[in-house]
Order: sequence, then C-alpha cells, then structure tokens
Amino acid sequence: MATGTINNGNLDNRAVQLHIGRIQESKLFQGDIDDVHIYRRALDLSEIQALLEPGRSLIQPPVNKPAILTVKLGKRQFSATLHQPAFMTVRIGAGALPLEVQYAGGAAPHRLILTRLQDTHPLANRFRTFEKRAPHIGVHVGLRRDCGSTLAPVGKPQTVSGTDLQKYVFEGAIRNFPSPDVEKDNVNYLAGIREIGVRSEYTDGRDMPRLLIKSVEFEGPFYDTWPPATHTNIFIASNHTHQPKVYAREVIRNFASRAFRRPLTNTELHSLMSIWEQSFQDSQDFTQSIKDALLIVLTSPQFLFLIENSNTPKPEPISEHELASKLSYFLWNRAPDDRLLELAVSNTLTHSLATETNRLIQDSRFSEFAAEFTTQWLDLDKLAVVEIDRKRYPNLTRDAKVQLGQEPIHFLQYLIQHNLPLRNLIRSDFIMANETVANYYGLGERTESGFEFLPLSHDNEHLGGILSQAGILAGLSDGRESNPVKRGAWVARKIIARPPADPPPNVPDLEQDNSNLTLAERLLQHRNQAGCIKCHEGIDPWGLPFETFDAGGLYKTSGKIESQSTLPDKTVVDDLDGLKQYLVNKQLDQVAFSFLKHLTSYAIGRSLSYNELVELKENQLELRTSGYRMQDLFRFVITSELFLNK
Repeated sequence: MATGTINNGNLDNRAVQLHIGRIQESKLFQGDIDDVHIYRRALDLSEIQALLEPGRSLIQPPVNKPAILTVKLGKRQFSATLHQPAFMTVRIGAGALPLEVQYAGGAAPHRLILTRLQDTHPLANRFRTFEKRAPHIGVHVGLRRDCGSTLAPVGKPQTVSGTDLQKYVFEGAIRNFPSPDVEKDNVNYLAGIREIGVRSEYTDGRDMPRLLIKSVEFEGPFYDTWPPATHTNIFIASNHTHQPKVYAREVIRNFASRAFRRPLTNTELHSLMSIWEQSFQDSQDFTQSIKDALLIVLTSPQFLFLIENSNTPKPEPISEHELASKLSYFLWNRAPDDRLLELAVSNTLTHSLATETNRLIQDSRFSEFAAEFTTQWLDLDKLAVVEIDRKRYPNLTRDAKVQLGQEPIHFLQYLIQHNLPLRNLIRSDFIMANETVANYYGLGERTESGFEFLPLSHDNEHLGGILSQAGILAGLSDGRESNPVKRGAWVARKIIARPPADPPPNVPDLEQDNSNLTLAERLLQHRNQAGCIKCHEGIDPWGLPFETFDAGGLYKTSGKIESQSTLPDKTVVDDLDGLKQYLVNKQLDQVAFSFLKHLTSYAIGRSLSYNELVELKENQLELRTSGYRMQDLFRFVITSELFLNK
C-alpha cells in the first residue's frame, strides 16, 4: 500500500482523471477515449516518500493487469478491476487530501497521475451527467432455495436524492412474501431461513452512483396504533362494548353493510344475529362468535357479486347503492368509498355523476382501472408469454419486458386523466416512459425519472401512440420475426372493431421463408388456400404496414422491408406511419367506436348486442365536435342507459 497526501490547490474543484502508469512525452492516452489528455499533475511515489513511515518501501514491482485496485481519497473509497491506465474520473476539492492506493494483495502501483479535464471535454460532460443521477434503493424479502433465491420486492424502489446518510423505510405484510415454511422431517438446512436483500435498483444500464448502506433494521410486527386498524375496523368504537348482544348487532351491521355495499335489510340482520347468538351460546367467546357471523357475510353472493335486483324482465333504473358499486368497480376496481355511499344514502349520486366521475378519474386508485382495462383491451398478457430470441434482441431482457408492458397502461391513464383527444391514442408527440423504456427506444439520455413513468417528447416520426409501442408489437410476434397476421388481426379486433371471422380448423401457419418469395407473395400463397381468403381479407391489409417494426417492437433500420398495403377501401399506405395518418384523418370515428365498444363492455360486464352496438355508433357522433376527448368518452358511457339501467 502507498499512502500520503495530495494538495489539490491548482485543480479548482474540477473533475480529474486518475491514471496508473508512466508519463509518455507529456501526454497520456486513455484506452477508450479517442483524444489525448494533456499531462497536468503527476504524483510519483517518491514525492510522498517523506510522508510515510520511516523505512517503509514504496516501490513495488509492476502488477500484471487486469488487477483489483483500491483507491482511498479522504473518506471515499473506490475499488475496481484495472484494465487500463485510466482508472476513474472523480471530482476533488481544493486543499490537502489523504491518499491510499494498493492492488489486491498489498502491492502498490509505481506512479499515480492526475489529469485535469477541461469543462468542454466530452468525458467531463458525461461525468457531470453522472453526478446528477440519483440511485434507487430497493428492498426484497424471500427465501433461498437450492436453485437460487426467491425474493419479492417490498413496495416500490425509493430515490436516494442526497449524499448524507438518511433513513428509508419499506413496509409490507410478511404474509405477502415467499415463506420458508419447514415441513415435517425436512432435512434441508436452509428451510426456515428468510432473506432480506437491499440493493441499488438499476434502470437502463447507464452509470449510476453507488449506494453506501450503513445498517439494516428489521422491525415487526409493526402497527401505527394499537389495537391495529384491522381490528378497530371490525370491532368499532361503541358505548355498548359491555353489552354483548347490543354490541354484536352494531359490529355485524357495520361490517355487513360495508361488505354488501348497501344497508342491510331486517331479514338479513336477523339471520346473521341468529348465527352469532348460537355461536356465542355454545362457546361464550365473543370474538369467535363474531368471526362465525362474519364468515357467513364473506361467503354470501351479496358480497361476492354485484347484484342488481329487478322486478320485471324489462330494463329498470339501478338504485343509488347499485350505482355507487357499479361506478366504483368500473373506475377503481374496488368497493365504493364513504363519499359515494353517503351520496347513495341521500339519493343524490345520480345528480352528481359528472362531479364524482371526475373525482374518481383523478384519484390515484384510478390506476387500478388503467391496469385492468388496458391489459384486457390490448391483450398485454401476450408479451409475458412470448419467448424472445435473446441473440437477436439482447436488449429485450426480462426487466425490459416488464417495464414495456407497463407503458401502454401509463400512456392510456395519462390520456384520460389529462382529457386529451382520442387521436393521441394513434399518433402523439410524446411517449410515457421511465428510464428503462426510454433507453429501449434510444432516448435514455433525455430522462432521469428512474422507474417513474413521465411524458417524454420523442421527436421521432416512428414513435407515439399505441400502435408503435414495443411491448405490444413484441407480444404480437413469435419472438424471432414480426408477424403481420397477428398484428393485423389485433388492429381489426381492438382498434377498428372490425374483427375477422374465426379461422376454420386445421389451417396451417404462415410458412417460414424457405424460398425467394416476398412476404406479400407468401401471404398471398397462404390466403389462397381453401377457407383462408375470407379471413385474410380483413387481416393482411392492416398487418403489412407493421413490417417496418421488428419482433422486438423497434423500427427496422436495415434489410428489405415490405410494408406497403392496400386497405379494404382501396387506400394505399406505405408503412405504419401512413396507417396512423389514415386512422387519424379518415377513420377516427371508427377508432372512437372501437374504444367505446370495449369500454362499455368492460363497464357493464357483458358483451353488447347488435342493436346496442348500432345505437352506440349513432350516439357517439355527438362527441366528434370536441375531438373525442377521453373524459367525454367516459361520461358518455356512464350516463348511458346501458350503464344506468339493469
């Protein structure tokens, strides 16, 4: 090890390059940088000889590279494998600074060289960008198996915004994580051992400041109050806690009313109280008798289903409480909150639909709708099951697939919550991206959002809108080649609501290109088989324009591309950009109808009849003048007879 002090008074708190090696003609070449750094300051070990302990040898034989080198500058320590003389870039302030440097095993380098970087140097610009980046800390809990670890994240990663030591708290119910339960006679010595992992969560592969973890504390069980809310939400505060029958009636009525999302009838309350009385009489255990009664509540169809009671076979207006549940499960995927129930009790919810719709859409719980509806509508689950050829698409990693699968969800949620026109669904000048998604599209340097999805201007004519989102396009491929048939059928079903007929049984797949036939010729050969042509007339024209994008969902930059297509109305488009323009300019009414069709079906929980579809298509035209703004489409559905009737 070599130790000493450097005086950095002449470097003005600028970034410097630390090299290990010798001076060559007053210039030093850095291995992976094209230009040359002018030699500014060299620290030969002989310069700090006098600062070391008497008699200690400094000069060590050169170490064969690569070798692990550790450098300590003041309180900071840097360790890495040295592959070349240029070891690191670091910012050091003016004044004396203690220095220690050694190879693994204790040997010291022959010479240290500090090269000051000019502010305009590309590496200095890269370093300043690196300094501004904030790492993300994540916590994972699980267990270790013979084949590896099974860890699940505890909440979302948190951004470490400062350099001072801070406390970061991650909370989660231990029952939600993989449990290392010990089976009887299990001789696995790892059984019963739970692991906690704390790590820096990398997003897109760019350089990231490292984390220094001082300590990890695990606390549990943890409750903000005692008794915990899980208890007091059931055993509510009351002046009758010493009167078992009276208090039991209050507890059961409160719980069942919330579970059924409406007031209990006298018959229902009497039935539940009978269960409680019998259980309490047998056991004299108040808590257990309450559990027995509530078990009946949680297995009742009134809790498990959204029940709309009708008096006649004809359509009838839904009640206020039925409307509260229907609206809440539509936009939040959960039971109505106190506000909706209060309006239902006062019979004013129907008159407050516009206000409540806006409130529910702007609430964070609206993300539940965005995730479920977008996944079902756009078939996002296809991305999770497609097997990607890793050699052809090395950037489409497991983590990238997860984040790309979230892009359409965040995109649709942003369009709705900001009430943007529907045309943005097809063409938009922005994408919703976090660092992983942005990097996949080659826009990584434009964002520092970590894992958070934010709108990002792309300045790329091939990006924008759901038709060119990589997660969707990759899911509509075979993992090796793009698939115009899958993509065309998807457009027909999901985007323009003109689904093709189901294929007859035993129809062969499109053969791989084992000849000199073009893709268009192979499709023509396939569709000319008996029983194929009728289906493909409604599929192939919509799928061919997608040939400008590969199986990884990115725009093709090489190879022969056959993307020109003649659409069913004889319009010719050259590629996906042309198809987007066609849909926005000539087929926006049809796109709006398709979106409303899927949205209405999701809202009411069933498919629409032919007459309902015709009526929907006629009535939607009233929204055309406003550009089919997204929230207008939601209000159109919620105020329709399909939604308000049962």
